[in-house]
Amino acid sequence: MSDHDHTLETDDDVTYCAVHPTRETALRCNKCGRLMCSDCAVLTPVGYRCRECVRQHEDKFYTSNQLDYVIVAAVCAVLSGVAGYIISAIGLFIILMIFIGLPVGGAIGEAALRAIRRRRGRQSAYVGAGAAAIGGFLGGLIHNYSLLSGYVNQVTGNSGAQVVPLDMAFNLTIQDISLLVFVGVVAFAVYGRFKMRI
Repeated sequence: MSDHDHTLETDDDVTYCAVHPTRETALRCNKCGRLMCSDCAVLTPVGYRCRECVRQHEDKFYTSNQLDYVIVAAVCAVLSGVAGYIISAIGLFIILMIFIGLPVGGAIGEAALRAIRRRRGRQSAYVGAGAAAIGGFLGGLIHNYSLLSGYVNQVTGNSGAQVVPLDMAFNLTIQDISLLVFVGVVAFAVYGRFKMRI
């Protein structure tokens, strides 16, 4: 009989991950004792824990409610919209947009955090960044639409209200690379501000 025959385990000794029942494992969460595979294990300073225990621990730090997400979205969209309108009107070089976008985005993120009294939610950073991107783009779109409307009224001599097709303003906004870079940097900075721990 070989040494290998002595180390064979029976089916009763094999344990499986609580989340992935087809994966064999012997690793247990050091808090709740749940069996977990390597994909489910989270390394913490006190050892491996399951994702549920880690989430329960993190929940203590996430104190926001659903209204906070609405406030974050509104603050970020409005402030980013104003910034997008101004930047679209100024029309600076792309490289300047990066240097301007970072502090503007940080300030927008800080304003949103103050509006919700620094309560944090799991999705606050995503909501803020998404709202900032949409708001900044809409700000540029509003500027381009008003610019085209003014141009059309000037050409036609203000003879009646001339309606400018929205798709013209949209195409003009899409082609404004400086604005798009600015909006992207602002959204990135808002996301980063929410992820900071201070």
